[in-house]
Amino acid sequence: MKEKRFLGLDFGQRRIGVAVSDPSGLIAGSLKTLIVKNTDDALQQVLELVSEHNIAGIVLGLPLNLSGDASEVSKEVEAFAGRLRSSCDVPVFLEDERLSSRLAESVLHAHGKRIKGHKGKIDRIAAVIILQSFLDRQNMQRDRDQD
Repeated sequence: MKEKRFLGLDFGQRRIGVAVSDPSGLIAGSLKTLIVKNTDDALQQVLELVSEHNIAGIVLGLPLNLSGDASEVSKEVEAFAGRLRSSCDVPVFLEDERLSSRLAESVLHAHGKRIKGHKGKIDRIAAVIILQSFLDRQNMQRDRDQD
């Protein structure tokens, strides 16, 4: 099987939760939380991770409204995705991230952790949820194509 590592991002103006897949592209794991000053800084830090981890694709969470419509933040994420696409040679995918942060908070609660003071951890868990959702769909599609 061809090895493909993917980078998952839960984009924010001050913090970006980062997840990375295993080399087989099956399982997402938490990597880190980037503290960013602005989008130029965010872009530079993400590009460094792409190089450092030999990334084959970037999965960026797209924060849609519950109705499925684009939100104001969606436009910022789409603009950042455009900058990523023009700055590196790996494909950039947008993944619906509705409720990923709420699910990440539920994971913390389930493990007896408080949300206050753990925003970076929530961002990382949300990035894992976003990336795992993408990987699961890709792998199901691949399995269907092989049948």
